[in-house]
Amino acid sequence: MLRKFLFVAFLFSTGALIAPAQDCKLKFSVAYTDGKTIQVGLTPDQKKMWDLDAPKKFKGMCLDDKAPEFIVLWSQDLNGAELAQTSVDHANVLLSTGETPTTTTAQASMTSAYHYVRPSSQVRGKALYYVLDTSKKPYPLIRQGEGYQDVPRDVKTGVDNSVSAADIASTVPDPVEALSNALKWLKKDKKL
Repeated sequence: MLRKFLFVAFLFSTGALIAPAQDCKLKFSVAYTDGKTIQVGLTPDQKKMWDLDAPKKFKGMCLDDKAPEFIVLWSQDLNGAELAQTSVDHANVLLSTGETPTTTTAQASMTSAYHYVRPSSQVRGKALYYVLDTSKKPYPLIRQGEGYQDVPRDVKTGVDNSVSAADIASTVPDPVEALSNALKWLKKDKKL
């Protein structure tokens, strides 16, 4: 009786190990580049999204760093920073000289201890993704896109802090959204 139970348990366990391999119709790998080096693998947030969404949203797709059919390469970028650099430089000069903006009220004059930096629609942070097909050499780029989140807030900096162009970006890079967008496109394009 124990032998039959162990045999049935063995069949179920090997079936569970084999089943995911049969469901894998598309293998992909994820890599990040900063323009100088490439790091293979998911960020902790991307891994969390993959673990949560893969069984339902990305059925038939498998993460495989050893023999991928496609590579999702991503990086982060800040567009429009050069447009805002003059304002940022002016703000930093004011901050470094100790000048602070003065607001006149009905009662008296007040000096603010903080500067509020408002987002500019001209400056956008984004995570760019590129999908590469590994079946051809060299790997051709077959899709590119982006992922970002809106920034619905003001950045508060102290008088002794400097301001950067990233502080006035109206969007911030979202590597999770970039990966999700790339995988949604792959799923649609490969009809999974």
